[in-house]
Amino acid sequence: MLPNFGKNYLYLPKFGKKLLSQETIHTALRKQFGKQEVIPKLALIDFLRKHAGEAKTSTLAWRLHELTQEGVLVRTGYGQYRLNDRPTYQPDLSPTLRKISDRVRAALPFTTCCVWDTRVLADFMIQQPISFLQLVEVEREAVSSVYQRLQEQPVRIDRKSPALYRYDDWLLLSQRGLPAATPVIVKPLLTEAPVQQQDGYVVASLEKILVDLLADDDLFFAYQEELPYIFQAAFAKFTINRDKLRRYARRRNRTEPVEQLLRQIPSYHTQP
Repeated sequence: MLPNFGKNYLYLPKFGKKLLSQETIHTALRKQFGKQEVIPKLALIDFLRKHAGEAKTSTLAWRLHELTQEGVLVRTGYGQYRLNDRPTYQPDLSPTLRKISDRVRAALPFTTCCVWDTRVLADFMIQQPISFLQLVEVEREAVSSVYQRLQEQPVRIDRKSPALYRYDDWLLLSQRGLPAATPVIVKPLLTEAPVQQQDGYVVASLEKILVDLLADDDLFFAYQEELPYIFQAAFAKFTINRDKLRRYARRRNRTEPVEQLLRQIPSYHTQP
């Protein structure tokens, strides 16, 4: 079943005189490429040229860009596309993380504050962890300031404040058993980490989360056994950009472990 993009996407204007009158761009693409997971750029340019007559290559390339912007196509790598039949990842932020982000931005407006929690992994797992982590990621030089600010002005939800830890402190304490069930952990945000904007908040992209699960295995130890299933389920459910995933994996020195997990994904979920 195709996602509901609204009439601007499912009922696009007919493109070119040669396109059958009852067909839209999307249905024509579906007929041409079916469930093909990888569609090369050149194949799409040839498709558009077939239905557009003598249009210049630059015009066709721009039309291809428009179809990507409109959500009809998804760019999954350099020169690689597929029809958009999976949604993009858009997590629900908890009230706690929203309040924390608001507080950090008010106190340190020039600091990037990325928030997310491991509850987003529940749909990708078979065995559910008994606790979850709430991550507040900021530039390394801002970690102490953000931690101190949240200590002095704790966020309260239903008159309760979640336990707050620095990343290094949490690692030490967790070796002796979980200190809290739903902690807030202030953690350094790596440069070039793939984050995304959502409702005015900076959140972790799914590409970032998947790589971090591998790279920070001391923090995410409860998820290590299910990593193959998490990767497969994430690729099956959402659109994931492999180029972005691989760049961040290189940044975190986890290229080979990521490639090993990608090779385990069934071919009908892959996006080279």
